[in-house]
Amino acid sequence: MAFLNEQFVLGCVADGDEKAFSGLFNYYNPVLFRFVFPILKSEDLAKDCCQEIFIKIWEDRGKLTDVRSFRPYLLTVGKNHSLNTLKKVFSEEKTLATFVAGYNDADHGLENRIQYEEYSRFITSILETLTPQSRQVFQLCRQQGKSYDEASEILGISRNVIKKHMVKSMRILRLAVERDLGIAFHAFMAIVFSA
Repeated sequence: MAFLNEQFVLGCVADGDEKAFSGLFNYYNPVLFRFVFPILKSEDLAKDCCQEIFIKIWEDRGKLTDVRSFRPYLLTVGKNHSLNTLKKVFSEEKTLATFVAGYNDADHGLENRIQYEEYSRFITSILETLTPQSRQVFQLCRQQGKSYDEASEILGISRNVIKKHMVKSMRILRLAVERDLGIAFHAFMAIVFSA
């Protein structure tokens, strides 16, 4: 069933009506979640993505007066944002993989070594908060350099489950860096690599 008086509601949202926006959000958020979840394959990531999409729609609400049908518009924005989110997650995962793989082999001066040890303890403390299976997947894929397929065979779980564990682990690490160190994850990695 279509959202009742959709054009009217979109007009109200475009004019800054928060109550109308709340109604739009409550009606369409489950629709958006069902759409982005199969793309992201992570409940937490999908929830975050939905919130980010609706924040973006609110910030760009002036454009809603040109929208003829909200559902296709929402799903187009949802698809683009989900794919961008995946690119960011995979980029962060690749960056962390490079760091973890090369960390022990790096030759650093005394000051840099102290800084590296602090970052190493920080990363280790965050990884200890993961579930045992997530930690095991991380160790296999990132510290031992196993592929998702190899980890899947070793642990007897599907490649898709391996991927979900890695996405969740990367998200936890990124959030911890931003929350506890007060810097963006990419900035943190840049500091580590430049040390």
